[in-house]
Amino acid sequence: MRLLHITATHLNLMGGIPVVLRDLVNAQNRIDGFEARVLSIKADTAEMCSEYFDRLKGNRFDDYIEDYKPDVVIFHSHYYFEYIKLYKYLIKRKIPYFIEPHGSFGRAALQKSKYRKIIANRIILHSFMKNAKGYIFLNESEKADAQFKTSNDLVIPNGIKELEASKEIVSRAKWFFYFIGRFDVNHKGLDCMFDALDILENEGFSINLHLYGKGTEEDSDYVNSRIKKYNIIKVVNCGPIYGNEQSAILEQCGIMLLTSRYEGFPMTILEAWRYGNPCIVTPGTNVANEVSENRLGWRTEFDKQSISESIKKASQEYSSSKDEYVDRCKTYVSQHYSWNTIAELSLLHLSR
Repeated sequence: MRLLHITATHLNLMGGIPVVLRDLVNAQNRIDGFEARVLSIKADTAEMCSEYFDRLKGNRFDDYIEDYKPDVVIFHSHYYFEYIKLYKYLIKRKIPYFIEPHGSFGRAALQKSKYRKIIANRIILHSFMKNAKGYIFLNESEKADAQFKTSNDLVIPNGIKELEASKEIVSRAKWFFYFIGRFDVNHKGLDCMFDALDILENEGFSINLHLYGKGTEEDSDYVNSRIKKYNIIKVVNCGPIYGNEQSAILEQCGIMLLTSRYEGFPMTILEAWRYGNPCIVTPGTNVANEVSENRLGWRTEFDKQSISESIKKASQEYSSSKDEYVDRCKTYVSQHYSWNTIAELSLLHLSR
C-alpha cells in the first residue's frame, strides 16, 4: 500500500503536526508492504531530516502523483486553499483522499474567526470536503465534537516516541505544576487558568507553576502581566525548551496543566505521560475522559472555580501517591501510543 500525506503547514520541530508526520511515516515505512511519504507543498523539508519528506517546490503535482502512484492520500488540516487544485486532480485520477482536520472541525474551534470559517467551509472548501472519502480524527472525543462528519470517518491517534530512560522513580526535593506549549491565551485557555490562580492566591494556597513556551508579543505580554500580580503563588515564565533540556527538566517533574478551550489531540499530553507526569485537563483537550477513566490525572470543567479546586485536589493526591502516578502514566502511554502501534492501526483502517 502506498500512502501520501500532504501538508501546507510550516515544517519545524516546534510544531505538533510536523513532528507527528515525521514520526508516523518513519513507523509506517517500517511495516512490510506499507510505503508512506509526506509531500510539502509550501515549506522546506530540510529541518525534518527525513528521507520520506518531499517538497513540491516548482514541480507539477500531476507529475509527482504519476511518479509515486499513491493508493490513498491524506490532507493534513484543511484551511489551505492550495489544496483545492490538488484534490481536483486526485478526483480525476480516482485516487481516494481523506481530510485530517487536527481539531479544526470542533465546535469551539469553529467559533474563532467564525464568519470567515463559515464562508470557507460552505463555499470555498465545500467541494473539497464533500468529495473526501472521509475524515480522520485523533480520538473519539474529537470525532464526537466535530461539526462535520461522513459515514467513512476513521479514528487514528497520534503516537509518541518511547524514552530510553528507565522507569525508576526520580527523587526530587520539590515537584511543580507546569504548562508547555504556545502562549495562545484564547486557544489554550490561559485567561481562565490565571483566573483560577487568582482564586488560589486569595485563599493563600501556594503552588509552583512553570510556564514553558512562547507566543505573539500580545499573548506574551498578557502572560507576563498576569504573573506579576502573584505573591503567594510562584509562577515563572521559563521560555521554550527543547530536546535534551526538555527531557531533563520534565522527567517526573510534577503535574501538567492544560486548560484549552479546544484541541485535536494535544501532543503535550502524550509527552507528559511519557515523562511520568499526570495532567489536569479540561473537556476541550479531548482527553478528559481518558485521563479520568485511567487515573492519568484529573478532569476539570472549564471555569475558574473548578480549575482551582482541581489544582488543590491534584496537589494533595499527587503528593501522597507520586510513585503510582509516575508508573501508571509511563506504562499506559507505552502500551497504547507507541508509533509502531499507531502505524499498524493506520494500515488496518486505510486498507479497508
